[in-house]
Amino acid sequence: MEPKSKLLRSGWFRRQGEDLELLGSRCESCNRYFFPPQKVCPECLSSESMKTVPLSKKGKLVSYTVIGIAAPEFKTPYAVAYVDLPEKIRLFSMLTECEPYDQKLQLDMDLEMVFGEVKKDEEGTSIISYKFRPMK
Repeated sequence: MEPKSKLLRSGWFRRQGEDLELLGSRCESCNRYFFPPQKVCPECLSSESMKTVPLSKKGKLVSYTVIGIAAPEFKTPYAVAYVDLPEKIRLFSMLTECEPYDQKLQLDMDLEMVFGEVKKDEEGTSIISYKFRPMK
């Protein structure tokens, strides 16, 4: 039996073949990007020029911390971070494939977006979302 999984939020992701893309919005009037996707531009208030676009899978590590005590559905320790995308969007994200943290993580380092389990829900279903890891 195949394990069950679901995406963290509907409308945030799009399947592209076997891969997932994280979606944002771009306002064609003021050329600003937003996440999560918006129907109305928070900058210029245009509603007719918002387009859903895939966001970059590369980013820069701005800040991070390691979580040692968390809600029961999360395995500890794990790292979370603020990551800046080229679209001038700052995401809050879990980090993966970066232990030992003090040796593999450096501020302003290049990261790449991956998708994977962030937790399990009450029924044991894997919740899938974006994460970042050091660029390979």
